[in-house]
Amino acid sequence: MTADNYAAVIALDVAPEQRDLVAANVRSLADAYAYPAAQPYAVVHAGEPVGFVLLFPLTEDETVIGWNLVRLMVDQRFQRRGVGGAALEATVELVRATSEPGRFVQLSVLPHNAGALALYAAHGFRPTGEVVDGERVLRRDL
Repeated sequence: MTADNYAAVIALDVAPEQRDLVAANVRSLADAYAYPAAQPYAVVHAGEPVGFVLLFPLTEDETVIGWNLVRLMVDQRFQRRGVGGAALEATVELVRATSEPGRFVQLSVLPHNAGALALYAAHGFRPTGEVVDGERVLRRDL
C-alpha cells in the first residue's frame, strides 16, 4: 500500500452478493491504522490495483509464531481469472521469505463461502477444527 494507490484500493469492491463475506477495504485500512503490527498490501496486476490483502502477526510471548491472513479480496471485475489464487500464493511466499522455519499462515472463512473454501483448499489450507466468531479457521504450514 502506498499513498499513490490507496484511493484505488478503497474503490475496489466485490459483487453485491459477496459484501457480507469480506469487509470493505476502507475498513481494512482503518484496521491497519489502528493496529500498527498489521501489514496491508495492494494486489496489483498489470500495474493496476485489483485486490487487497491484510496480514497480522500471531505472537506468543512477543515472538511471531505465524501470520493471520485477515483479509483477501479481489475486485469483482478480476474474479475468476486466477488473481485470487496468485495473490494467495504471493502472500504465502512473502510470509515464507520473511519468517522463521516452522511458521504458518492461517485465516478464517464463513462456512457458507463455498468459493473461498474451495480456493483455500486448492492452495493447501486445511481446517484446524477451530471456529472463531462463526468462521472456520484454516491453516497452511510453511
